[in-house]
Amino acid sequence: MDKFIGFDSKEFKELEEQIEQALNNMQNVRDKYRPALADNRYLTGEEVMAYLHISPRTLQNLRDKRMICYTTIGGKILYPEKELQQVLYNNYQSPELPF
Repeated sequence: MDKFIGFDSKEFKELEEQIEQALNNMQNVRDKYRPALADNRYLTGEEVMAYLHISPRTLQNLRDKRMICYTTIGGKILYPEKELQQVLYNNYQSPELPF
């Protein structure tokens, strides 16, 4: 005999949770997606601060000293991701052994 799945059934509640999780995942992707400009991905100041683990003032100092590249589009400051990775690569120092 066919089993009826009602609103109160365990199967329906599991399906409902899966749909809710899929919706949350889609919203996260939508919020984090940034279209590329000239084949480069640009980050906001908040993303750069999280990426580099720095404060807003340190980010300002890096801009003022021209240590990192940035561009202003529509009054918003954006940072090219590839340039930031190159700065990190160029300034990488291997940890020295204590002996």
